[in-house]
Amino acid sequence: MTESKLPVEIKPDRKVFNQYLAVLCVNIISLAQGTAIGWLSPFLPLLISTNSPLNAPVTDIQATWIASLLCVGAIFGTVLFGWSADKFGRKFSLCMAALPLIGFWACVAFGGFVEVLYAARLLAGLGAAGVFLLVPLYVTEIAEDRIRGTLGSFFILFINMGTLVCFIAGTYMSYHVTSYVLILLPILFLVCFIRLPETPQHLIKCNKIEAAEGALKFLRGYTTSPEHLEQLKEEMSRLMSTIAIRGKESESGEDSSIRLADFAPFATKKALLIGMVLVTLNQFSGCFALINYTAHIFAEAGSNLDPNVSAMVVGAIQLAGSYVSTMVVDRCKRKVLYIVSSFGSAIGLGMMGVHAYLAVSGFDVSKISWLPVASLSFVIFIASVGILPLTFVILSEILPQKLRSFGGSLCTTFLWVVSFIVVKYFPVMVEVLGMHGCMWTFAGCCLFGVLFNAFFVPETRGKSIDEITLAMESRSKAT
Repeated sequence: MTESKLPVEIKPDRKVFNQYLAVLCVNIISLAQGTAIGWLSPFLPLLISTNSPLNAPVTDIQATWIASLLCVGAIFGTVLFGWSADKFGRKFSLCMAALPLIGFWACVAFGGFVEVLYAARLLAGLGAAGVFLLVPLYVTEIAEDRIRGTLGSFFILFINMGTLVCFIAGTYMSYHVTSYVLILLPILFLVCFIRLPETPQHLIKCNKIEAAEGALKFLRGYTTSPEHLEQLKEEMSRLMSTIAIRGKESESGEDSSIRLADFAPFATKKALLIGMVLVTLNQFSGCFALINYTAHIFAEAGSNLDPNVSAMVVGAIQLAGSYVSTMVVDRCKRKVLYIVSSFGSAIGLGMMGVHAYLAVSGFDVSKISWLPVASLSFVIFIASVGILPLTFVILSEILPQKLRSFGGSLCTTFLWVVSFIVVKYFPVMVEVLGMHGCMWTFAGCCLFGVLFNAFFVPETRGKSIDEITLAMESRSKAT
């Protein structure tokens, strides 16, 4: 390692400033992705109506495809970006993820046929794959252990912020003007993010030691001083020892290959199983489906509020929940936060089910017409504090270093498969089970999440990636 141009005493706030700056810049693409996700709710009623901006109104079947094709694009995109993240790096892959989002808004702006919207949603899905896979991965690899949870929770905060922005834009701006304005977000991301460094872990993996050193100096806010030279050396040594096994494998030309033997350790199998279950529960909490059909749900529930206004209220509450999550995620144990969030979501979903059941059973529910809005708002808030952001924080923490990109891709692909099923067939579930049956099914999944987290998910708050891996290995040996 070179000893020139290295650090001086740094103030505590300066030490984390550049990490926050990097996370804010990378999450501009999360904001852009949130607008693409939120686009459907305010504009689906318009697309179905006789005033549709397309050449003909969208049918009910076409509407379900418009809603669900985002998930199809994400399934294929996850494989693509998972490969790209290891081959070309996290930074390059994130920049490439902005291009499908630009394409999405261009299709919305200039497409006059439903087939163009199909293509637009597939592009939005490709972008979503890159964002949901790469943003948590990038943040995990640049953040210090003590603030990793806080920085990781910014991801869902910005996704939800983007959703709210699109709800508001869809209410007060026209169909085409909305696309002209929001296409600027992925472009802004490219302008801001292009100057940030690649993650030190990926640079070390590529044997770019000096570049990794420079990235750490920027991220930790180091200047020049013998004292902080020692800190830099210690962190570089720790990162390099984490990838030491890969370094030994590289001598035999096997460092970049993932073999079946890599999945043999019980801790690895357990991490992948936990990841699969958490992403399934993330979708079967019902939140993503409810966000896509927010305006429609409120209209069907007979709420007195304008559906788009109701959607904005829910979007604002979701954003508030995400903000609370950033405040508490590194102050509370992950397990406790997830359990409280899951249990609270189950209660809110159960109450929505009760209202829907009373309505279809012929009871007068006019005096409690506020209950669907209040219950859904509570569910979105409490899920945004725990279930939704912690899924991605925990997933990025428990996967072993060598399989982090591949395992993240695998779990994220599975997330989008489950998401496609839930979003595409949510209207069918409502017809078969009734709205009350759907809500109670989602509530049951949340209760299962309480038990699963309590007994199987390790606590990761404040622990280094190595400590988490060792904890899972020691548990497996004990069992």
